[in-house]
Amino acid sequence: MNKVLKKLLPEEVARFIKKIVLTFRKYYYMGDAYYCPVCGSHFRKLLTGGFDLEVIKEKEIIGAGRRKNTVCPYCQSTDRDRLIFLYLKNKVDIFNKKLKILHIAPEPSLYKFLKKRKNLVYLTGTKYSEGIYFHQNIDAVDLLQIPYKDEEFDMVICNHVLEHIIEDYKAMSEIYRVLIKGGLAILQVPISYKINSTYEDITITSEAMREKHFGQFDHVRIYGKDYVTRLEKAGFRVEMYNAFNDADIDVKLSNFALNQKENLFIGHKDK
Repeated sequence: MNKVLKKLLPEEVARFIKKIVLTFRKYYYMGDAYYCPVCGSHFRKLLTGGFDLEVIKEKEIIGAGRRKNTVCPYCQSTDRDRLIFLYLKNKVDIFNKKLKILHIAPEPSLYKFLKKRKNLVYLTGTKYSEGIYFHQNIDAVDLLQIPYKDEEFDMVICNHVLEHIIEDYKAMSEIYRVLIKGGLAILQVPISYKINSTYEDITITSEAMREKHFGQFDHVRIYGKDYVTRLEKAGFRVEMYNAFNDADIDVKLSNFALNQKENLFIGHKDK
């Protein structure tokens, strides 16, 4: 083992150790209480994830907050990742359709699954790197000026990214631009249905104050009930999808550990 580690670069060592830890966790947490549809593993419990901050509780921000039984011990999928996976599987037929997909800030669990699909042309990018969270050699993509031509992708997955970007309307418009007519974008954000209008203040710049006001040190807003209107302004027709209202999925019996209050925001670029 020591000889193997000495031949690896520091980041490769970290990834190697991470792989061992995840494999150990898969078997340590094995059981029948929960099922992760992304990696197909069964567990007696899932891991706790998220931050315990006052503003998250006060505004009841969906997609944020400290939550028990939310992170898969093996593939690291969160409740929102599993929700996206179920939508792709049951509503998009991701196993069979030939699609070109751009995935911004790809979650490890979804990336591992999507990159293996031979029917997909799958491209990824991120606005910044986060150590070993993303896969190696991921490209930097500026969402304010996406480096692809008009109408290039059948789908864009942009999960919990827009709340990091000050000029979010411009980013939405760019995502709309690179979609084909008839394409769709999955545009998840943390959202509060307790506020009618999105709360943002560009004068709040310190990490501490952003955490206090927006629920995370690198967030620049809390989206409110007007989120759909903001997406529509960029050109999208918005569909709200909730797995608990989907007759094709028995989420209660399957124990996918989803948040029943969370809707997927699907932006369609109509023909």
